[in-house]
Amino acid sequence: MLASTVAGALSTCLIGIFSREHDGVLLAGWQFLVGGLVLTAIGFLMGGALSPTAIAPAIALIIYMALISAVAYSLWSRLLAVNPVSRVSVFGFMNPVFGVLLSALLLGEDAGTSPVTVIVALLLVCGGIIIVNKPKKA
Repeated sequence: MLASTVAGALSTCLIGIFSREHDGVLLAGWQFLVGGLVLTAIGFLMGGALSPTAIAPAIALIIYMALISAVAYSLWSRLLAVNPVSRVSVFGFMNPVFGVLLSALLLGEDAGTSPVTVIVALLLVCGGIIIVNKPKKA
């Protein structure tokens, strides 16, 4: 978890730097292409395989997920190109908010705790984002 957080923070800073001079969509494309090829190679080297009957649905799903990721990542890199990293990266904390809300709405899951606890936690995350982005008094 710590390594993932450090890697994510480093990635956000690097995207902010490189997207000012390079096209964010192109950066995202190269990242997904290289990362996808590396992960595919690792999967096959470790014995992974696709069933012949599952190839078409698997490819369709991969394309769909790649498009969603590419659009989101391109928007993220564009935001980092025109705004300070510290102001944009705090919105990454909205991931758990949307994760909880969408899993409850779309999948009918509960959060494993009381709804009051979930609501308080989500309000605290939103409050933190508002505080960080509040303009400073002169």
